[in-house]
Amino acid sequence: MEDLEKLTLYEAVKHSANRLANQKAIVYKGRKISFRKFQKLVDRYADSLIEHLHIQKGDVVLVSQPNIPNVLILVYALNKIGAVVNLVHPFTPFNQVRNIISKTKTKVAFIFEQRIAKEVEKYRDIASIIYVTRVEDYLPLGKKLIYHFMNSKIRRKLGKWRGKFQGFKYFHKIPKAKQHYEVRHTDVNELSVLLHSGSTTGDPKTICLCDRNFNFFSNRAFKIMCNEEKDAVGSYFLSFLPSFHGFGFCVTMHSPLAIGSGVILLPKFDAKEISKYVDKYRILVVGAVPTAIESLLKCSEFVNNKHLGHLGMFFCGGDTMPIKLEREFNSLMEKNGSKCRVFEGYGLTEAVGANSVNTFKAHREGSIGKPIDGIEFKIVDDDGKEVPVGQTGEITILSGETMLGYLDNEEGTKTAIRNGWLFTGDYGHVDKDGFVYFDQRKKRVVKVSGVGVFPTEIERLVETVPGVEGVCAIEIPDTRLKAAIKLFVVAKYFDEEGMKEQIIDTCRKYLIRWAVPKEIEFVNELPKTLLGKIDFKKLQEEENARRGISK
Repeated sequence: MEDLEKLTLYEAVKHSANRLANQKAIVYKGRKISFRKFQKLVDRYADSLIEHLHIQKGDVVLVSQPNIPNVLILVYALNKIGAVVNLVHPFTPFNQVRNIISKTKTKVAFIFEQRIAKEVEKYRDIASIIYVTRVEDYLPLGKKLIYHFMNSKIRRKLGKWRGKFQGFKYFHKIPKAKQHYEVRHTDVNELSVLLHSGSTTGDPKTICLCDRNFNFFSNRAFKIMCNEEKDAVGSYFLSFLPSFHGFGFCVTMHSPLAIGSGVILLPKFDAKEISKYVDKYRILVVGAVPTAIESLLKCSEFVNNKHLGHLGMFFCGGDTMPIKLEREFNSLMEKNGSKCRVFEGYGLTEAVGANSVNTFKAHREGSIGKPIDGIEFKIVDDDGKEVPVGQTGEITILSGETMLGYLDNEEGTKTAIRNGWLFTGDYGHVDKDGFVYFDQRKKRVVKVSGVGVFPTEIERLVETVPGVEGVCAIEIPDTRLKAAIKLFVVAKYFDEEGMKEQIIDTCRKYLIRWAVPKEIEFVNELPKTLLGKIDFKKLQEEENARRGISK
């Protein structure tokens, strides 16, 4: 296989198109697009973006889309030109979109129709740079007509406002260019993608990435999957994780296209729909977060599917996977004679993709696997000195996936990257066999009587208590200890006092005394972020507000 690290994003996919022209690159709601057709769409829009939108090398273009073909066409067309792709969550409110456009000096923005319709009147001042995409642009004819009818109210609303001010041009109406432009971005180490994250210190930052960051992972995909190049042909990666997320774009969209696999695009997670794809396609990889795996295990269509043997493997990231969830999933696969297993890994937006992962050849329950080939992990103390094996410290990474830096933030970049090592802001440890364990977000450590307590450690333990379906630990004030732990627990069945006692007893048995929760509150559900993670920040803010604490 070609050394992908020497190629741009566009070149990596073009390489697949040259080899596998008739293979399917994209499956979208029944529409199948071959590598040859996809390549033609990318080249056609690259020419149109140059001729009609005057996009040039170095221009920043915002792409805010769900998982529809438009997002991939735009990413690779812009990459071919050498423009910078600014990937943003499709449900981002207008005020944040406007701030991102201003901060990144965005020239043109491609925004999803349904998002604009929610706040259409607010887009007046920036309407001239907006191009609107639709969910049905690449649907089969029958579904296209259905979706077009379903969204007719949105069209009328947008049409009404378009008459009041200039703007809101549609992506599918961008004319074909009158000529072909011979442009090619070739520097794999220059800025090509912007992603947005809470950063290694918790405050929002814009992360600058280059083509090599993404292709570093893609270049190692077969070794990570314990597969050969021939296994990619005719198989698919299932992609419901969003494009604005490093894991979603790098692992479940770009990597398969770069190695010659197809991508099944799902605009939103749907367990029943996933089960239908399992029936029809040989799915090599599914990238998922723990909440998605939980939902699949609750879906009778998936659990009772007779074609689970079509599945290759699940990679779980984005949040810590409970051990009992891993066991339940793997037990289902084993019972059905499927070789598929779920493997937990570790990554962050600053080192896009994955940096360590469990594999068929090397896995250990509860760990985030071993470092990927070519990546080094080092666990350090507060002074940056490496700690002994088994001791907890901050995870630092030396990797070709590491970002160029934070946009317009030299100080933040220097804090995060020191002598080439990325300081992740996460606590972890390494065992004697080289398996890495994630212990806690550094910014989430609670100091109880001066002792560092890890909410994630408490949550992992309490999740093993029978009947517990979800748990989140937060900080509350304590007159004696200064701070203590409170748990919010979702339970399937319970005698409240009996379960509280069981949780407390379990914590006393396995945790240091400072980590034993002082309060437990049972709730029907836990709030989730847009990525499906438990929103501990929201719970903390709500609890602080109830107690009259301002932080």
